[in-house]
Parts: sequence; C-alpha cells; structure tokens
Amino acid sequence: MKILKYLLITVLTLTALVFALGFFAKKTYHIERSIEIEAPKSLVFESVSQFKIVDKWSPWNELDPNMIKIFSGTDGAVGAEFIWSGNEEVGAGTQTIQAISPDRVDLLLHISKPFKAIFPASFILTGDSLKTKITWTLDPVLPFPVNVWAMFTNVDRAMGKDYERGLGNLKKHCEAIVHPKYRGFEVAEIELPLQYYVGVRAQTDTADVLTFYATNLPKAMEAVKAADLKPSGPPSSLFWTWEDGMSDMAATVPTSELKKYTDDIEAFPVGGGLALVIQYFGPYEGIGEAHLALGDYIVEKEFESMLPVIEEFVTDHETEPDTSKWLTKVIYFVKPKVDSVATGK
Repeated sequence: MKILKYLLITVLTLTALVFALGFFAKKTYHIERSIEIEAPKSLVFESVSQFKIVDKWSPWNELDPNMIKIFSGTDGAVGAEFIWSGNEEVGAGTQTIQAISPDRVDLLLHISKPFKAIFPASFILTGDSLKTKITWTLDPVLPFPVNVWAMFTNVDRAMGKDYERGLGNLKKHCEAIVHPKYRGFEVAEIELPLQYYVGVRAQTDTADVLTFYATNLPKAMEAVKAADLKPSGPPSSLFWTWEDGMSDMAATVPTSELKKYTDDIEAFPVGGGLALVIQYFGPYEGIGEAHLALGDYIVEKEFESMLPVIEEFVTDHETEPDTSKWLTKVIYFVKPKVDSVATGK
C-alpha cells in the first residue's frame, strides 16, 4: 500500500509541476524567415496569395504526399480557405485569408491536429520588377500543455526549418517561371557594354577551333600587353560564320580601349546593347546545344542576331582538369526584327 501511496504522490507532484510550468511557461512566439527572389514582385505576390499556387511549392507536401486538400471560396481573395488533413507530421486544420494588399497577405491558421490552436501568419513583400524580398512570419500561441513542451525545445528552429525549405521552393518556382529553360539551359537577357576584342581572325576547320584558339590566344595576349592595356574580361572566341565545315573565327582578349596593332592583330568592337547569355558547364564538345538553345530563344522572341557570337572562357581549361566544371558563357547580341517592330509585336 505504501508503494501505491508514494506512486500517487509522485503522479500528483508531477501533475502539479506540469500545471505550474504551464502557468509560467511562455505561450507566444514569433517565427520569421526571409529570402530574395530574382522575379517581379507581382509574380511572387501571385504565388503566395493564391492557395492553389502555394500548393505547388508548399514544404509540407514533401512530408505527406497523400494529404487531403480542399479549396473553398475565391482563391486569392479575403475569405478564401485551404483545408488540409494529413499524417502526424502535417496534422490538420484550415488556413483563411484575412487581409490582402500588393505588399502583404495576412492569414489565420486554425490548427485542429495534433492540438487545437490559432496561429496568425503573413507574407510581406518588398521589391520591384526585377527582384523581390519576401518575409514569411508566424505568431503561434501555444496552448497548455504544448507550451510546457516548448520550454525544452527550440521552437524557432523546429518551426523555422519548414519555412526555410518552403521559401527555397518558392524561389525555385518563381525563378523557373521568369527564366524558362531552352534545351535545358536558362537564357538571361542583359545589357552589356561595348568592348574591343583584340586577336587573330581567320577561316579554320570547325573541328579544329580549339587548336586555332590555343595557338593564337598567346599572340592576342602579347599584343594587349605590348599596347600597355589590361584584359577587361576572360579570353574569348568570336564567331561570324559556321559554313561547310569551316568557321570564320577569332581568338581574342577583351579590352575597354581601342588601339592600333600589327597587321596580323585586329581589334573588333562588339556589344553595347542587349545580349542573350547562357552559362554552359561541361566539355567544349557539348557547347553546340547552348548555341541551338539560343537559336530557339531568338526565334521565339523574334530577335535578330548581330554577329559576331562570343564564347567567353571563364574557366581556364589548363588549370581545371574536371571538364564538368568548365564554365563557358555563350553570348549573342540581338535586336528586335524590323518586321516585329513595325507590327508592334
């Protein structure tokens, strides 16, 4: 009987202790994570204000692919609801849009499992047509006895890891829309300044372009040095044509100034306008796919290519033996086609 008595006393003591801790334990928390996304603010806003789009990047889908989901109301408007029910990792509840503006979306989460609680949350956006900073917040109010458990847990880390993963997913989602891929490559449209490419130009067998480049690049570098200039970028090959197995090309070094050189060295003014750029990683033998991808992009966007084309060797092939790490920028300067401008396309 004494054992039962001591056991009862122990249970009552522990219960009293839990209630005492629950009375004093912190109940309110603030979770906040931010990320910068290279996408227009309007696109990011659309991706966080509509539940059906949020579902495409939600970090909780990875935890329960079989989660039951119900959407109700006008998606992207005040009153819209997302109801979910899943395994023990995602629980169950309802999200409701409370307020919405171009800079902010306020939500209210009614948690029903694994415990009952109400959590305010928000997405706060700043940015422009190029880049957006988004901050995702959560202000959980933990009920007893969950708040006692929280005393022995890093709540910010435990909940914040899902937010970090979700923002990473959101970044990938938005940037994939802004920068669609062509033949597996992302094409960037950027403005590049005028540069003078100094080097040796000639017709060579297309199969021997690397040999031509390796043979003549030292001449270009020596000419730039003799002119008391410094390279303004990585060494590059320029291409005007690829016809009948022959390439009209030059092995060059870019500079920011124009000077006179010997008869076998030329300076080619290139750029000063809109350029399409692909960053190609891999052995040189596969670079043709990057050129084809840019060709597809030019056709789709109704651009006209302005020669020469540039292959910029960012990685030194002699110092990096791993060809998968070779970075070559393929650059096409373009302008809108005349007929596209005339028709307003």
